[in-house]
Amino acid sequence: MDSKGALSVQPVRQSRLIVVLAGVWLAIILALGSWWVSVVMRQAQRIADLRIAGGLSAAAAQAEVNLTQRMLMWESGTFLVLLLTLSGVLFWFYWRDLLRARGTQAFFAALTHELRTPLTSVRLQTEAIAEGEPTPELIERLLADTHRLESQIDKTLELARLEGGGSLAEQAIRLDTWLNRVTGSIVAAQSEHLRVDVLVDSNLPAIRGDTAAVQMILRNLVENSARHADVSAIHIDLHARREGRGILLRYRDNGRGSSEQPAQLGRLFQRGGKSRGAGVGLYLVRVLMDRMGGSVEFAHAEQGGFEARLHFQPDEA
Repeated sequence: MDSKGALSVQPVRQSRLIVVLAGVWLAIILALGSWWVSVVMRQAQRIADLRIAGGLSAAAAQAEVNLTQRMLMWESGTFLVLLLTLSGVLFWFYWRDLLRARGTQAFFAALTHELRTPLTSVRLQTEAIAEGEPTPELIERLLADTHRLESQIDKTLELARLEGGGSLAEQAIRLDTWLNRVTGSIVAAQSEHLRVDVLVDSNLPAIRGDTAAVQMILRNLVENSARHADVSAIHIDLHARREGRGILLRYRDNGRGSSEQPAQLGRLFQRGGKSRGAGVGLYLVRVLMDRMGGSVEFAHAEQGGFEARLHFQPDEA
């Protein structure tokens, strides 16, 4: 029978075993290389001694030994470098898969917590409503927890679809009429202490993108601010404008920002030390932008807070 904690302890033991085996393999390669060099050099010296005994001058024999030595060093050195490079690449692939497996375990652990908390809250609120008169506070909390469940399930399904090679249905999206409507529905499902101000420059051309993907991008950004802003009243600014040949949608909140470096944000299962999420939201933002031919940059806002710069391709139709 497996001991307690075997599912978490076994991968750690396996990683340590792989490191030890890699060290042993490297030592064997170096030992074999050294042995091969010494054997060939001894044979070259013996051949040189026989050539001298046969009448060849010592200088000529030493020149042959030096030539053999140079050839041996180049050939064995090249072979050793190739072998070590191949071993390093294989170890790197294994280590990357191991980290991804650990990230997957952390994701499912966080996902379980993310689902269990609102499910428990929904059950308690439903029992309270069933036992007495439903109050606006209970109904509001029930709707908020239901939305939280729906959002987490949507992100998980979208992650599975993208990782499985799913495609997007791109079309022209006019931000001047579409952005206010979508952000309004997103904010309505969040806290009443959250406000989004939208500014779209006049005569801005339509962007090329998938409406469901752009909506999920915005929702993930808003939920990220709601989780990590750490302020009583969250204020979000959205500004869409031309930038070069593309269109920039700048997202900025008034929170305390992230403790992570901007380059670390958006990696799969990347979670900060105080994060309460599953490490998927910003990753989906990055992947969906890439799939639509755009890009995203995460940064610390100048006046504090979190900032995301979404670069879209304009619709050329």
